[in-house]
Amino acid sequence: MANEQSDPWGQHAATYARFGSPFTGYIGQSLFLSVAGRLPREARILEIACGTGDLARAAVLHCLEERRTTGRCGSVVATDFSPGMVELAKRTLAAFGVPDVARCEVQDGQALGFDADSFDAVFSAFGIFLFPDRAAGWREAARVLRPGGLFATAVWRGPEDNALARLQMAPVMSALPERVRASLPRPPWLDIASAEGLTKEVRAAGFVAPEVSVFNAVLTAPTPRAMWDMMRDNPVSRLMLSACSHEELAAVERSVLSTFEEMAGGTDRPVRFDASCHFLIARRA
Repeated sequence: MANEQSDPWGQHAATYARFGSPFTGYIGQSLFLSVAGRLPREARILEIACGTGDLARAAVLHCLEERRTTGRCGSVVATDFSPGMVELAKRTLAAFGVPDVARCEVQDGQALGFDADSFDAVFSAFGIFLFPDRAAGWREAARVLRPGGLFATAVWRGPEDNALARLQMAPVMSALPERVRASLPRPPWLDIASAEGLTKEVRAAGFVAPEVSVFNAVLTAPTPRAMWDMMRDNPVSRLMLSACSHEELAAVERSVLSTFEEMAGGTDRPVRFDASCHFLIARRA
């Protein structure tokens, strides 16, 4: 794995693979299956911000079923800006033993190294919504799609509609020192946490006929401590927590663990969070 400074998401990859991927991977695969019936034959498929490759795995299975029934199939390219995540995705897809169908590449989703009109479908589950230049991410997804090609993305709903976001962060925010709370910017992705905000942005990037639906799932962590470890290790929350002193971080940890242990009913019990996101499916103009 690359070091933390050059590849923070790669540093997080092993923890994410254990605790986050079984949850977001299920959502990503569900996003793919929500579009699979509309894909053309021998579709060229791209995933942006693939993480550990769970959505791409569903896409490869789709291609292999097409090959089984017709003798021909499309292809899948899984990309992420994190070399560490790409290495995990490579392992996920290598298990199929079909390098002619699936490959993984390190690519910046804000400036993809593919020609225009290269793909029939582009996916991004919880990827583009976190980009520093989100507009560039949507535009690049549109640029590499052929006219009429399918685009699908998953974006978290806001805390008022998403218990995961609300309950996960409440004990953190209550224990953070005021100087840290006061310095926190409003998360930019909240601008697209609503169906209206998400639709407006993707339309501006060149997509048409957007369809937005709500998708609900449950995140299960094996113990309250495992959930806290995953939160603390995540690059987004780690940046926020890095502003705390050792004593302040210990206070946040106590707040989180006591809250989660109460929710779980003990230190060795699973803690579960209802989660809600939007699926958006659109076509390139």
